Amino acid sequence: MVAPRTVSRKQLEAEPYIVWNEFVGILAMSEYDDLTEIQRTAHLCFWYDSELQNGGHLQYFENQGDTRVEEVIRSLKLLRGAAQADVLLRAAVRFRSKRRKRIENAEDYVEKALEDEFDSLDSDYYRCRPEVGELLENYLAEHRDEF
Repeated sequence: MVAPRTVSRKQLEAEPYIVWNEFVGILAMSEYDDLTEIQRTAHLCFWYDSELQNGGHLQYFENQGDTRVEEVIRSLKLLRGAAQADVLLRAAVRFRSKRRKRIENAEDYVEKALEDEFDSLDSDYYRCRPEVGELLENYLAEHRDEF
């Protein structure tokens, strides 16, 4: 795990964004198994949102797989992201509905993405409010001592 950095009160007053940056650093750079339960909740939601923002559900499933989907759904609900949890559940059902082979290269990824299999679910996700970033901010405020 990326060790949290100690920040002085003076530094925090001058640069309040440091807490958020450290939080994101822990979520992005730590291995799942090295985190506490509270940190894992944020970690899973962070990675789901990051993948969605960068390439939608196709990218999420290609990079993260579907082995932790139920845990991500529970984590989203803990963050009060029921709408996002519902979208992921529907996306997982679609993803699991057929046998898939791993995408091997960029050309194959583009070809698969052009099939638009997850486009409607991606759009549903992007319409969810509040956004996961805001939910993570609230979660950090509630569990600041864990990060």
